[in-house]
Amino acid sequence: MKLNLTHSRFNDTLRKLGTVFVAMIVFLVFSFRAQNFATLDNFMLLLRQMTMLTVISLGFTFVMAAGGFDMSIGYASGLVGIAFVVVLLNTDSFILALLAAICAGAGIGCINGVLVAIIGLPDFIGTFALGSVIYGVKLLITQGNPIFVRVPETGDTTSYEIFRSIGAGYIFGIIPIMVVIMVFFIIVAYILLAKTKLGRRIYAIGGNREAALFAGINVKKYKFLSFVISGLAVSFTAVMLASRLKSAQPTAGEGFLMDSISAVFLSTTMFGEGEPTVLGTVVGAFIISMMNNGLTMLGVTYYFQYITTGVVVILAVLMSVVLRKNGK
Repeated sequence: MKLNLTHSRFNDTLRKLGTVFVAMIVFLVFSFRAQNFATLDNFMLLLRQMTMLTVISLGFTFVMAAGGFDMSIGYASGLVGIAFVVVLLNTDSFILALLAAICAGAGIGCINGVLVAIIGLPDFIGTFALGSVIYGVKLLITQGNPIFVRVPETGDTTSYEIFRSIGAGYIFGIIPIMVVIMVFFIIVAYILLAKTKLGRRIYAIGGNREAALFAGINVKKYKFLSFVISGLAVSFTAVMLASRLKSAQPTAGEGFLMDSISAVFLSTTMFGEGEPTVLGTVVGAFIISMMNNGLTMLGVTYYFQYITTGVVVILAVLMSVVLRKNGK
């Protein structure tokens, strides 16, 4: 009896933390194979590399928790970055540029919310179609060319200094500002999704839409809000990306979609028993970023990294599914 109980507890631990164990194994492999991988400098670099993926994935987590899907986030980050840089260059005001980015991201989220939650289009079709429109709009605005941010030689340059410090600045000379921004959004997202009525109702909708309706939850409202939150996450991600690149690139951010899907899907394999969670998404983003970082240090071809990352994600999810079935 004691043996069965111990086995059950061990299996339950593996079922919830199997993906974390895979991440630990991958970390150890890179530590032995890649020189300077397990160093403080590389760890801080890894944290900075995962900031944008983490923030945009946190927004995506709200959409998936509500049972939805957002195919537009990659294209949207490029358009929001363009809006931010254009306003910055024309007003010399970081605040106005940031407000423009927030409005652009929230606006895209609202359109997605209307298409999916209000009109009732399938998530994949509605958000993919909007993403296609966004892709065309940003190419039309830029003619496919990047918009570089150059600090003016005369006048007040404070806004440009703030802009550049986001992507390249440090606090106390050690902690990247982007990491501080990421931690802030992790805390906010955790509180909203795990500790508030908003989060509970989003989970209820994602768990069983019909039961949520019978419970009196305004399904359309909360699904709409999940897309708005995703749009806001895109806004801040786009600002950080523009700061890192010191420009608005029309194709920038397109890779966020697949990495965000991977990160959030990985989050469903741990902690939350099949539900996307904030902490799970953070671990998922860390795994994806660690894979890219480690493979780069090993000199693996950039294109091959997509294959390797995909295989690791599949193995991690399969491990969790098998353990979950054995636990029933």
